[in-house]
Amino acid sequence: MVDIKKVANFLQDYGCAKLEHLQTIFEDEGNNFKSLLSTNMISKKGDIFVHNTQIIDEKKLTALDILCMFKYKLKHFYMGLEPIQITFLTKDNLVYHIIVADNENKKGITKLVNAYPLSLPKADKLILAYPDREEIDKIECQIPFIYTIYPDLQIINE
Repeated sequence: MVDIKKVANFLQDYGCAKLEHLQTIFEDEGNNFKSLLSTNMISKKGDIFVHNTQIIDEKKLTALDILCMFKYKLKHFYMGLEPIQITFLTKDNLVYHIIVADNENKKGITKLVNAYPLSLPKADKLILAYPDREEIDKIECQIPFIYTIYPDLQIINE
């Protein structure tokens, strides 16, 4: 049984999450998490749970999609500082940053990534999510990165 306070605190920190995110992160596939709604601090829009002090953040949802893809490797994860959505530590003690770009900031994100390590905290690998494949040839990052296109999270490099 999942501690509902932990889930509510997670939603307060991250703002929003899909039902499948909560099921994966809290390892409770059968739970519909409807008990969260009785707290009056969390509402549900479709399959997305939203803390009442937050809004639905598509970049955060994409980052959570990616985090769930790596759940089998996770040791610990936490919120990153903009533009990093989430940072996580793997069981192999590798640090990954998940960065989600949108159409408005994708060129800026590419410049930031290319300026690594000056522009971002230290990491062993970056996971970059872009809305298209336009920027992949422009990335000249010093550390390994995974380039994925959302919303279907198609990885186009390894």
